[in-house]
Amino acid sequence: MVESIVTVVLEVAKCLGRPTERQLSFVRNYRSNFENLKTELEKLKDDGASMQHGVDEGRRKGEEIEKNVEKWLASVNNIITEAEKFTGDADKANKRCFMGLCPNLKTRHRFSKEAVRQQKAIVELGEAGRFDRLSYRKALEDIRLISNKDYEAFESRSSTLNNVLRALQDPDVNMVGIYGMGGIGKTTLAKEVAIQFGRDQFFDQVIFVEVPHIPDIRKIQGEIADKLGLIFFEETESGRARSLYNRLKG
Repeated sequence: MVESIVTVVLEVAKCLGRPTERQLSFVRNYRSNFENLKTELEKLKDDGASMQHGVDEGRRKGEEIEKNVEKWLASVNNIITEAEKFTGDADKANKRCFMGLCPNLKTRHRFSKEAVRQQKAIVELGEAGRFDRLSYRKALEDIRLISNKDYEAFESRSSTLNNVLRALQDPDVNMVGIYGMGGIGKTTLAKEVAIQFGRDQFFDQVIFVEVPHIPDIRKIQGEIADKLGLIFFEETESGRARSLYNRLKG
């Protein structure tokens, strides 16, 4: 009975023009529009749950979550809440009129049209959730560069410090050496240079690594990589060196 009435109305609408026919098609496709909405909603729930698992795994590893991933998950939660409330209220579209002989076409039209709108929004949000990565390793902060209690700014040392700072700001200088007898504070001075450059943000990143007389290359490479948030996949020292070079080169 209901479908027959809708079919008759649609046949009349065809005579009135395409805009009217399109609007009344929302009434005819009421059930299928809601089924499509529920199907896409379940897909988005599954995608959101899978994404959340990846995010949780990244956090367990101590990694930072990409901001666009966090925003996407928040949007997913919001649209799921909206859609579930809407589908829960959809029974209003089944109210009858004219002594129960036909459906409330106006209500059906409104709910069906909204179902189409929400379905489209859900599909678009699902397509936007294709990320190259969910999380990343945050570069470790070197606590040795927070303060330098051993540094005393007496005149001769301050002069040397300023000379080193100026030299490092020269675009034609690639390396600066600090030399002298053991125990005079070369390492302390180098640490102060790193602290000041980090504080002034002259460089994007400042890394401080102590190299002993008999260097352990793999250990030094590991320290630098940790501070860059870099994970090595190479086993050889030369392979790791290339990876560090590419990371520093940017």
